[in-house]
Amino acid sequence: MLAAGIRTPAVLDELEIHLREEIERQIKLGSTWQRAFEIAVQKIGDTNMLKNEYKKVGAENWNRPFAWAAWVLFTVSFFLPALGTASGWRCAIVSATSVSWPDFRHGNWGTIYLASLTLGNVLMITSPFLLPRLSRTADSLKWLRFSILAISILVWSYVLLLLISMQKKSDLKIGCYVWVVSFLLLCLAIFVIPNRKVRVAAT
Repeated sequence: MLAAGIRTPAVLDELEIHLREEIERQIKLGSTWQRAFEIAVQKIGDTNMLKNEYKKVGAENWNRPFAWAAWVLFTVSFFLPALGTASGWRCAIVSATSVSWPDFRHGNWGTIYLASLTLGNVLMITSPFLLPRLSRTADSLKWLRFSILAISILVWSYVLLLLISMQKKSDLKIGCYVWVVSFLLLCLAIFVIPNRKVRVAAT
């Protein structure tokens, strides 16, 4: 199974359980241990078939409802007022263009922080393409989880600093909060995995 690329511990554990249960069933029917093992392996299926099945299962290594909610809220946040009279998309443009500001080139941390929020927006925009592909293997899934968590912390901390430093808290509008919540939901989508049963070949 490892050679076939099936490396997820939960998947391997469940396959082992299926194999052991089938061996026990065959022994109860009168097979020798060796014959019971051979029949159980045949019933579970060959490695190529299992690899193809687990590619499909790998695409479910993320929570679709949370992900869809994140993408919808992220999109909606761009059309809501976010900061003062500026809508979310205007704030996104300011963040993206801040790399050209003199303050950015002179190492002003506030401007660098603002510019880095564009990474969050880019990750959110590309996540509908990244999630189904990168969630199939343990290594890429780990990288994706780290990236989403890191970007989300960046976004949350920036908004928290805004709230602390702003004299008029009312300048921070609903669009900003919806934007922050979208990153929380994306984190939940990658960390809160729905329970599923491993499919094996029909007996």
